[in-house]
Amino acid sequence: MNSHKIFKFIILTGLLLCTAIYSGSAQEHTTQIFGHAPEYKNMGLVFQHYQNYLNFEEEELFSLQVDSLGYFSFDLSLKETTYAFADLGSYRGFIYLSPGQKYELKLPPFKPVPQTQRLNPFFQREPISIGIINQDSYDLNAQIRNFDDAFYQELDTKVLRLMASKNKQAVAAIIDSLEIRFPGSPDSFFQNHKKFRYARLEMLTSRNPEKEIIQKYFSSHPVYFNLPAYWETFRDVFRGFGRKTLEKNFTPPLTFKKTVYLIQQDSIFQRTDISELMALWTIYQSYYEKLLPPQRALQLLQETSEQTSIEEIRTTARTLYKNIAALQPGSTAPDFSLMDFNRNEYNLEDFRGKFVYLNFMHSENYNCRQELRLLPRLLKTFGDNLEIVTILTDDNYEKAAQFVEDSDYQWKFLHFGMNANVLRNYNIKAVPQYYLISPEGKLIFSPAPAPGENFHDNFIKQYRDYQNEQQRKEQPKRESIFGP
Repeated sequence: MNSHKIFKFIILTGLLLCTAIYSGSAQEHTTQIFGHAPEYKNMGLVFQHYQNYLNFEEEELFSLQVDSLGYFSFDLSLKETTYAFADLGSYRGFIYLSPGQKYELKLPPFKPVPQTQRLNPFFQREPISIGIINQDSYDLNAQIRNFDDAFYQELDTKVLRLMASKNKQAVAAIIDSLEIRFPGSPDSFFQNHKKFRYARLEMLTSRNPEKEIIQKYFSSHPVYFNLPAYWETFRDVFRGFGRKTLEKNFTPPLTFKKTVYLIQQDSIFQRTDISELMALWTIYQSYYEKLLPPQRALQLLQETSEQTSIEEIRTTARTLYKNIAALQPGSTAPDFSLMDFNRNEYNLEDFRGKFVYLNFMHSENYNCRQELRLLPRLLKTFGDNLEIVTILTDDNYEKAAQFVEDSDYQWKFLHFGMNANVLRNYNIKAVPQYYLISPEGKLIFSPAPAPGENFHDNFIKQYRDYQNEQQRKEQPKRESIFGP
């Protein structure tokens, strides 16, 4: 056996050992976070993590209060190494927290969010690694940061050459070089982080990544639900997997178990965790690629949460179900609490009893201005039965207020204020956007047609159907000759 093969054998053995350690049963250990940051005195800091890496659902991990002198401390129970992040003014600070460790944090200088961006829900904070005063060279954060710097330097300078040449020896040489600089570590998290970075390198030269990469990095290893590097590679490798799965021959109707069965027909998906994950991924992808209607996708997600044997998949399926169902017709419209331009507060509940044509606009957007001019006609025609509510997403409150005053539109205008949740709850990615809500607060059209897209006729039909349903409900019950 030559030296290169011996080296590879040692690395592979180390990875397998680390995998065994990493996938073993985890026990909770207390992790201590403390520090001194006078610039953050009297502030509350919320650290979050990703509940899952399919839709990157953010979830609070812990929160701490900085005292009046700038000191803070918090004890956190952790079962496994966790990627955490916190919004620190204009920065989004991130850190890897390991069970049983002590972290004396050095927060970045406080840089407030610019005034012009404070009301912008799409403002992206600058990512920054949170400093650790008491870290040493073996600290996981330092290892990942130094390794990633070296890895991406290699990737950025050689990616085109590797893709063109398909030279596997060149990739092996890069990996060997990185392993010499960043040798084996007792930390299985770091070892697996490197492994899935290497997988991305090998994808560049693989002529059949669906077989080579999946067999080497996914089918024979457990699913690393809490490892960001795993999911970055996962999304690259399995892009389009849902469509390919649904193109296979099967007898309708599709079910979660049938999806798992279809996936397990391929010998590389025999592990329960990977096959059930791929079934969930197929359902999730197929919904967003419109290969499955929303209601069918919801049924399959519910089946997944009830039938999977993997707790992490069960939790993720429930989260995806909740997010997709939130804006489905027939579901309760998300509530809000917003101010109008006279500083009066309104909730969605305040408009209960009428149909609500809810729209999200920006006063400086050309399309919004054009469509706003069509709304007075709807108000004149349906004003007794239809409440028009416009939520302006302008980050400049004063300009928005001036627009409302100058335009003299005769319906309710609200400002989203600092409440970016209302945009997230209604999945506002662009404006204008419309929703029709029933008198009972249920979504009817989600999204609804724009005023110039035949909303008039659609609303008449919905209104008549609603009136007929109300009349049926209000019909007095006939008493039987045999008594009540």
